[in-house]
Amino acid sequence: MTSKIMWGMLIGSMVTFANLYGPQTFIQHFTNDFHLTSSQASLALSISTFTLAFSMLIMAAISNSIGRKNIMVFSLISSSLLYLVVGFAPNFETLLGIRALQGIALSGFPAIAVTYLAEELAAKEFPKVLGIYITGSGFGGFFGRIVSSTMLDLTNWHIAIWTLGALTTLLSIVFMLLIAPSKNFHKTRFSFHNWGHGLLEACKDAKLLYFYGLGFLALGVYVAVFNFVGFPLMAHYGLSQTIVGFVFVFQLLGSIGSMTVGRLSSRFTRGQMLRVSLVVTAVGLALTMMPSLISMLAGLFIISCGFFAWHNLVSGWVSSSAAPDVKAYASSLYLLFYYIGSSVIGTLGGHFYDLYDWNGAALLLIGCTALAFVFVVLIKLRIKHTAVA
Repeated sequence: MTSKIMWGMLIGSMVTFANLYGPQTFIQHFTNDFHLTSSQASLALSISTFTLAFSMLIMAAISNSIGRKNIMVFSLISSSLLYLVVGFAPNFETLLGIRALQGIALSGFPAIAVTYLAEELAAKEFPKVLGIYITGSGFGGFFGRIVSSTMLDLTNWHIAIWTLGALTTLLSIVFMLLIAPSKNFHKTRFSFHNWGHGLLEACKDAKLLYFYGLGFLALGVYVAVFNFVGFPLMAHYGLSQTIVGFVFVFQLLGSIGSMTVGRLSSRFTRGQMLRVSLVVTAVGLALTMMPSLISMLAGLFIISCGFFAWHNLVSGWVSSSAAPDVKAYASSLYLLFYYIGSSVIGTLGGHFYDLYDWNGAALLLIGCTALAFVFVVLIKLRIKHTAVA
């Protein structure tokens, strides 16, 4: 059973992030076909992450009444079918509407997946399968972009979307066949009062608010980089769409940052490692500003390593810092701000790119990383103050 769950969660994670980030490949084409600025075109990605972020809060609560597998299967199949519909959009406004619905549909899987694993697996099996699930997000993003960019070179963005949508629909059916219904799930009555009270309590600790801010900045910086880096790579260095698609392999290699954090966790504090990861991210951003393809590619790899370490450290720190009765709500709010950051900074980066080219966007993201460093210092001061009190 464990092997089926492992493969199922890998596939489910791949489908989710392929559907979510697949349109990142088409931003350049949307600017031409719909006569948009790059920041406007990036809304095709931002609007889905925005609706996904808010929907996750309610999906997790609803699953307590409906069941885990039902929500996850519905999420994967419906979001894949909606992705097929995106390819038929006659204008950009319709495309955004479909993508907004797709974000809502997508939210069911990431909101529930970890809870399902915690309920169904033994304690010794849980970390291994959780690692596979997280790895699936990287593979999914890479898979979606490679399929899309390769098809773009051969055909057009409509056919590229239909191709990816067909593949993710088939994979969603495989997920449905692999994943067994919950055995350790107990239905509970959903209460808006308890849900709202829990979220409010998770906002009262100032330290947690800084963690939410770190999540907002983390994915915002990362998504903004890969939203717009294709423009200079194609315009300044003449790379084809397929070659640019393979640049996203750095997102897979970036997991080195997360693995390094795991190995060093017994020697250094989270705060120390987080400060280093922020410096690493800033150095990577600075390298992308140099007029050299090698420097830009090296910078993208370094940014990916810094981001994965950044997210790994903060997401774990949120859970360990929150009071026992608000841990779940704190984790949900962290993910809310995490994905909203993707929408806000991902779009804002486009405005800076339109006005100041790539270096302007990179400077904005370095500023975001500096703000994150300030948050880490404030968290440290807050911890010291609490200890003294």
